[in-house]
Amino acid sequence: MIPFAVVDEIERLLHEGGLSQRKIARRVGVSRGTVNAIARGRRPDYRALRRDRVDEFAAPCGPFARCPTCGARVQMPCLACRVRAFRESRRRSRRRAVPYCRRYPVDVS
Repeated sequence: MIPFAVVDEIERLLHEGGLSQRKIARRVGVSRGTVNAIARGRRPDYRALRRDRVDEFAAPCGPFARCPTCGARVQMPCLACRVRAFRESRRRSRRRAVPYCRRYPVDVS
């Protein structure tokens, strides 16, 4: 991931309009494709994604209570259950490897 300061510098140079994307890429030290993606707005906003991720797993601040899912006495919402659910969803979304022989069956007749 490119540091935020470099992205800001690229955006500033693009906004000034005095340099081509090729010259900006050479000056800043990134690829022309990266400069093009920033210029067209096709590069994800990593700052917003990071902010959302931090907010999603922020420390619970509610009252202590029994979690209806795991039964632990925690501050609600139960962070342990949210992490467990997140890991489970990632585990399920992983593509399971199919053996080579089943991907390309061989006709032996």
